[in-house]
Amino acid sequence: MNYMELRNSEIRISEMILGCWALGGGYTWGEQEEADSIATVHAALDLGINTFDTAEFYGGGRSEEVLGKALQGRRDSAVISTKVWVENMTREGLISSCEGSLKRLGTDHIDLYLIHWPNREVALEETLEAMLSLERSGKVRSIGVCNFGAGDLEAACKISPPAVDQLPYSLLFRAVEFEVLDACLEHKVPALAYSALAQGLLTGKFTSAED
Repeated sequence: MNYMELRNSEIRISEMILGCWALGGGYTWGEQEEADSIATVHAALDLGINTFDTAEFYGGGRSEEVLGKALQGRRDSAVISTKVWVENMTREGLISSCEGSLKRLGTDHIDLYLIHWPNREVALEETLEAMLSLERSGKVRSIGVCNFGAGDLEAACKISPPAVDQLPYSLLFRAVEFEVLDACLEHKVPALAYSALAQGLLTGKFTSAED
């Protein structure tokens, strides 16, 4: 497994990351067996994947809870990336969300904390300043953004360059090749791909439209 170091940190993330949205079950993924989810996390760790991507939105927090259970006794081997939902971008909302994520994950710090989506109703300065305060407090080790296009990324970089911009990118979804990846290169912000297997469509699991 290859690893890369996040900007201005000692955090080393694996180039392959386990997306944990499905661990939360819910309307998108259906019911999930907790034991299977925990076994999946353990298998990933055993294979050298040290980074796990989740969010407070996934399964209404259920994904974070399951990931936290799976990492009991192995937290020091893992890098946790989680995201604050778009409705919680005020300073008060963000700090409260962070506390909730910490509790569900069963940890005293989040390694990489991301803005899940841009919010046009709350000043980006307020959101990023709140995240930076969490970083200074030690509750967050590094901050980044998710789903930020070229303009949003430029605005964020003027305040505090994010460690990453997490973007949807796969053989079936390549929209970020237009302007967005160029913006990441220009601002020296690594692009962190999500849904690289197109939510399972590229795994060979589905053989027909009905599937």
